[in-house]
Amino acid sequence: MLNDLRKKDIQLPPVAVEAFRHITTGMILLAFIAGIAVIYWNLLPPRKDFYNELWGPVFLLVRGQSPYDTSSLNPVLPAAWLPMSIGFFAPLGWLGEETAMLFWFLFSLVEMAWIVFLVSREDRSIPSLFIISLFAFGFPSTIYHLLLGQFSITTALCVVTAVYLIRKERHWLAAFLLALGLSKIHLMTLTMLGLSLFYFQQAGLKSLFAFGGRVIAACLVLCLPLFIAYPHWIPDAIKSMTSNAPWAFPTLQKFFVFTFGSFGMVLWGISVGLTILLSLFLCKRLDIVSATFWNLGLALLISPYIGSWDFVTLLPLWLSTFLSASRRWKIFTIISYVIAWGLMARIQGLEESHNHYFWWVPLWFLASVAIVMWRRPPWSRRSIKQ
Repeated sequence: MLNDLRKKDIQLPPVAVEAFRHITTGMILLAFIAGIAVIYWNLLPPRKDFYNELWGPVFLLVRGQSPYDTSSLNPVLPAAWLPMSIGFFAPLGWLGEETAMLFWFLFSLVEMAWIVFLVSREDRSIPSLFIISLFAFGFPSTIYHLLLGQFSITTALCVVTAVYLIRKERHWLAAFLLALGLSKIHLMTLTMLGLSLFYFQQAGLKSLFAFGGRVIAACLVLCLPLFIAYPHWIPDAIKSMTSNAPWAFPTLQKFFVFTFGSFGMVLWGISVGLTILLSLFLCKRLDIVSATFWNLGLALLISPYIGSWDFVTLLPLWLSTFLSASRRWKIFTIISYVIAWGLMARIQGLEESHNHYFWWVPLWFLASVAIVMWRRPPWSRRSIKQ
């Protein structure tokens, strides 16, 4: 449409062009949300993690009971999400279980669409937007995430939104979102390290301590509903979070231990050290947005506690890499994605499939991004005034 107008020498003002892009983007993403909602809702019951980790705790909280003593609700697993998520989403406790599950399902789809919208700021052409939407909504980890009713998409969205807010110097709102994202703290270890380094480089220790203070204050604010409704929740929280049964996670730690025995812990320790060094190197070389996207993905390599549904945190880096690549390397990313998708689907279809078989997925996607990054000019670093 815009091309037709240009051929007729009809010049649209920049504001109109930008509005048209936003409307087109919104329509495409809305179509994806509607289509995925219809397809996935009946295919992906029962969303047990949402019941165990969020709805059950907030259901008890709004009734003045301990949110971390969910035994009366017969959960499959004890609640283990950090209290910021319970405080923020406490109003869900006034909804019935089915209504709350439907809300969380649709909310997760909207969150994923918003991630796509934010990441595609520089390229919202219809073909590119369609492809990255397929990447995001068709990713096996996204599907599994929706099946369980998990929180990792929320964490990814909080980080992506926060880093753009930091670029706009809206530091308190960014801190609030980071605090909410820290409900799954193991996914944000390197993100917080990278942002701490960023603030330190901006204005030294004063800026670093101000950043930490804002995040801690936001965490306390998010926990207020728990202190108000049930002041003695902390002992139950500690007991609940430490009572989860051991499980074979899809982590490098488990892979090394399964493969090399006790020496595997040494190898894992080395890999953690190298990953942290790589994170710091990237933080010094890349702009804050690109470095943060990398850190979301790299955290999956050092965490001893993740599930394959947590791999959705790879998507901001993957989508942004695709959008910034040349046509040749766009084709490469598509092929890499399709191969990974096929392997993940095949593993999931095995008679004795288990989640720890997916340990290789973060390595695959991070290596693919590294290849594309190596073949094109590096991003420029931008400073931000405090």
